[in-house]
Amino acid sequence: MRIVLMGAPGSGKGTQAQRLVNQFKIPQISTGDILRKHRKEGTELGKRADAIMAKGLLVDDATMLEIIRDRVAQPDAKNGFILDGFPRTQTQAEALTRLMIDLGTPIDAVVLFDVGDAELVRRISGRRTCSLCNKVFNIHTAPPPSPATDCVPDSTEHQLFQRKDDEEATVAERLRVYAQQTQPVLSYYSEAGLLRTVRAEGALEEITQRLLDAIAGKPAVRKKRAAKRRPVAKKKVKARARATERRKPAAAPRRAAARTAKSLGAKPAKRVSARKAKRPAARKSRPVRRKSKR
Repeated sequence: MRIVLMGAPGSGKGTQAQRLVNQFKIPQISTGDILRKHRKEGTELGKRADAIMAKGLLVDDATMLEIIRDRVAQPDAKNGFILDGFPRTQTQAEALTRLMIDLGTPIDAVVLFDVGDAELVRRISGRRTCSLCNKVFNIHTAPPPSPATDCVPDSTEHQLFQRKDDEEATVAERLRVYAQQTQPVLSYYSEAGLLRTVRAEGALEEITQRLLDAIAGKPAVRKKRAAKRRPVAKKKVKARARATERRKPAAAPRRAAARTAKSLGAKPAKRVSARKAKRPAARKSRPVRRKSKR
């Protein structure tokens, strides 16, 4: 199984990639981690990448492809791999397709992690790295433990700092570059029939399950919200009850009275409409006397 994970910086690709590694026993090829390793070791590649990434730009294609070629050729990637952070442009996607065909390892699926921009900025700007053990934390979602039992020996607290490319101003530039250069790649993979989309907000377990369903080709299932009924005020309930009582027909009692009168041999009373019943009785006119002529 050969999978490409795509998404903006901070969308959670790395976290979910580790979960796939544990489940399928295949390696994660993270170009970002490899570049950070070179930057830490101070290699020529690391220095060049450090200058580029600090500006919010992307590393050149030739370097990235050489890193991927070398990593895919290793024995642990024989049964598959999870590629995280590459490709980011359509040119890279086309070059990666050619590389995978040459190696005999074509891509099986491309998964897009869909996250809103506001959430992305919050996630990335909250990242902190320990200068002692190099572990990465997030002050919003995964703060470091205190005391620091998982740090280097004789250290009671993590020594945290914020990387230059995790600062809010740099994050905005990274997202702009992603929207401009990376999103056209989605059309390329969509036309190839490889693209899957996963909503990457919510609990980690829920996102993992959505990811597994997407890889398996299952359609996304959205939970339907139950419609909330608005409470009705007591005054309105009483008013409706009175209106209903007024609308009830009075025909049933009249029919019962008519049946009783018929059984007793009496003539049924003549029905009088409510309008006629309310009219006042007409005054009888007196006869006019005519004066006799004398």
